[in-house]
Amino acid sequence: MTDADVHIRGWGAVTTLGWSARESARRLLVGHVPPAAVCSSSHLINSDFKAFEVPFAGDPLAKSLAMLDAAIGEAFERARLTPAEIAESALLVGTTGGLFIRNEFDFTDSVRRNPGEASPSISCRNRGPGEVTQFIAEKFGIRGMTFTLSMACVSSSHALVVALRLLGRQKIRRAVVVGFEPLLNMTLHGFASLLLYDADRCRPFCSTRSGMQIGESAACVVLEAGGPTPAEGQRYTLQGGYLFNDNSSLTSAGTDGEMVKTVVAEALADAGILTRDIVAVKAHGTGTRDNDLSEGRGLAKVFGAQMPPVVSLKGAIGHGLGAAGAVETALWLSCLEEGEMPRTFGFSEIDPEIGFAPLVENRPAPAGAYLFTFFGFGGTCTSYVINKE
Repeated sequence: MTDADVHIRGWGAVTTLGWSARESARRLLVGHVPPAAVCSSSHLINSDFKAFEVPFAGDPLAKSLAMLDAAIGEAFERARLTPAEIAESALLVGTTGGLFIRNEFDFTDSVRRNPGEASPSISCRNRGPGEVTQFIAEKFGIRGMTFTLSMACVSSSHALVVALRLLGRQKIRRAVVVGFEPLLNMTLHGFASLLLYDADRCRPFCSTRSGMQIGESAACVVLEAGGPTPAEGQRYTLQGGYLFNDNSSLTSAGTDGEMVKTVVAEALADAGILTRDIVAVKAHGTGTRDNDLSEGRGLAKVFGAQMPPVVSLKGAIGHGLGAAGAVETALWLSCLEEGEMPRTFGFSEIDPEIGFAPLVENRPAPAGAYLFTFFGFGGTCTSYVINKE
């Protein structure tokens, strides 16, 4: 795929489980995983929705900026990046709402401060996905090329593969890939209106599943072609990947699994490996009826009777939407650093239409190739392979 290996030099994440990828992974592995709960954030206007909320004492806008700072800071510290290396890096940000949290916070704060008056309009001007990229570049002094990818659930997973391509073509020297998603009224109400929200719990691949639950999060992954050997921990390479858009449906990947099969097969081919080389699959596993059916059938067609362990993280941290790719990659890498693959939370009963159960207990994490899959709205699809050396 490239003349030089693309190494993962550093990563960091903030999830409902902790304010670092390491803390989140350790809590995940020991099973300290609280269920989604009614949120306390002051900007949310419906108190009935359950989600995986990051605990924070201040206002929601301050929390969002603190999440970005913590995740990026952890990644830079792990990568031991110098100020000069940060400055020359490219920045790719994957997000759905970006800093639209600012709009929602300003709106609800104004309504509360002016009872009885007409509600103000919500202005979207110069706010949203692009604003968070500008904020990160200015705060951390990143002067390389910048990209914002806002492509629903595959935003930051797409950003990782785009960064892989740019590094492979020697267009950039280093990539800082960020996934970011605060809790928003826009997304909570949007998924509920589509009947894709589960008021009880997220149950990936389970026959009783009925929808997703959102989790706010932030993450950063630093990629570099032929990068230096890490000062600590294992060595990881982003070995290959594939991006695809199936425009036959705005909301479904096609429940026969054929499209998923194609995307995974192309990712494996790009990585130069065979199905038998895959140690485990970090699946998308949203808990929605059609998405899990599509992904489950597709994986079954790819691997057949030799299905490797399949894990969804969304029963533990929720669906990070545009941040999911970077967040789940960072969390998975930290689990590998601890020497274990995490189990799937929320699963209890095999769906006969899918035909297999995800991993329901932790397992040792050997060296080898791990497959990552993401399938979102608009027929957007990402699959890539990370190799633990």
